[in-house]
Amino acid sequence: MNLVTRRSSRGRRPPRLKPPRETALWVLYHVDTRKAFADLLLGRALRSGSLGAKDAAFATELVNGTLRWRARLDWILSKYVRAGLDTLPPWIRNGLRLGLYQLLFLDRVPDHAAVDETVKLARIYGHSGTAGLTNAVLRKILAEKDNLPDPEQTLADRVEGLSVAYSHPRWMVERWLRRLGQDETRALLKANNRPASLCLRVNPMRTDLVALQTVLAKQEIAAEPGAYSERTLRVSGNMVPTQIPEFQQGHFFIQDESETLVGDLLGPEPDESIVDLCAAPGGKASQIQETRGSRGRLLAVDVQMNRLARVRENIERLGLSNTTVVCADGRAPVLRGTMDRVLVDAPCSGLGVLGRRADARWRKTEASLRALLPLEQDLLAAGSDLVRPGGVLVYSVCTTEPEEGIEQIEGFLK
Repeated sequence: MNLVTRRSSRGRRPPRLKPPRETALWVLYHVDTRKAFADLLLGRALRSGSLGAKDAAFATELVNGTLRWRARLDWILSKYVRAGLDTLPPWIRNGLRLGLYQLLFLDRVPDHAAVDETVKLARIYGHSGTAGLTNAVLRKILAEKDNLPDPEQTLADRVEGLSVAYSHPRWMVERWLRRLGQDETRALLKANNRPASLCLRVNPMRTDLVALQTVLAKQEIAAEPGAYSERTLRVSGNMVPTQIPEFQQGHFFIQDESETLVGDLLGPEPDESIVDLCAAPGGKASQIQETRGSRGRLLAVDVQMNRLARVRENIERLGLSNTTVVCADGRAPVLRGTMDRVLVDAPCSGLGVLGRRADARWRKTEASLRALLPLEQDLLAAGSDLVRPGGVLVYSVCTTEPEEGIEQIEGFLK
C-alpha cells in the first residue's frame, strides 16, 4: 500500500486491516489531538474485526499502558529529543511514546521488535527524517535503559517527583498529599497504575457463574469468582470480551465489582417501581432488572439521547423487559408519583477509577471537579423528592474525593 493511501486513513475512521501497534497509534493520536475517549475509539477499531483476539488484546494493552505512563514516558523522551517533544508531529510523538512503553514496561516484547516496528510506523506516518529520528532516540534510550534516572529521586520538587514517577497530573498529587500524606499518596498512585482486572457480571436470566466460567475455560480464558460480589467473574490475562459469542448472547455485562456492589446496595425487590436517574450506559439499570427477573417497573433516565441508545442496546442484548428509557434531566425528570427506590449514580470526577480509565487522568482538572459539585447536589435533592416515605435512596460516585462523596451526603442529611 502506498504512502498516499496510508495517509488517507488518518481521519476519524478506525484503521482497517492493520496490526495492533498501528491500531494503538491511531487511538493514541486521536486521544492526544482531539481529547477523544480512548475506550470508545478502541472499541470502534476492534469492532471492525480487523484484529484477531490476541492482537486485539495486545492493542488494548498498548493503548492503556502508554496512556497510563505518558508523563513518565514524556519525561524520559524529553531528554533525548533535542528540539523538544512538543515540536514533533503528533503521529511521531505518540509513536515514540508507544515504542518507549514497550521497551520499558513490556518484557515479553523483544527490544528489537519494539524499535523496528515503531520506526516502520514513523516512516508510514511521517517520512525518512522522522523515521531516522525515531530510530536514533529509541536506540539511544535502549543503550542506556538500565541506567535511566528515577524521577522521584532525581527531581528536587517532591510533588513533581511523584507526579512524573507515577505519571499523574501535578494537581492530583498536590490534592492527595494534603489529605493523605506522602506514603498513602504514593500507595494510591501505584494502585492507579496497576492494570485493572477485567470483571464480568453474570446475567442470571441467561446463565450462572459456574456455567459461564466453564464456557470461558473451554475458550482458554481463565476466570475466578470475584472477591466482593457473588455475581462477578474476574478474568486473568488479556481478552476482548466483546469478541466472544457469549457477550452477544447476553450472558454477561462488563462491570467492575465496585459498580455491582452499588446495585446490590439498592436491593431491588421484584414488584417495586425504581428509577435510575443517571442510567447510561445501562450497567446498573440492567443489573436491577436481572436481579428481579425483569419484574416490576424500571425507569432509566439520562439527559443525553445518544447515551440512552447504549442503554437500549444493553437492555435488549441481555434479554430484559419492563424498562422504560426516558430522555430527561435527572435534576427535573418530570416523573409522576413516587418510587420505591431511587438510584443517583451521579456524574463525578472519576478519580476513584483511574486504573480502569487510563486516559481519564489527562482530561480531568481541579476546576472540572468543582464544577460537578452543584450538579451532584441537585441530583441528590431530585432523587429524594422522588422516593416514597420508607423507600430507599442510593447516592453513588466513583471518586476518592470527599467533596463529591461524604461531604455531599453530610450536606444532604443536614
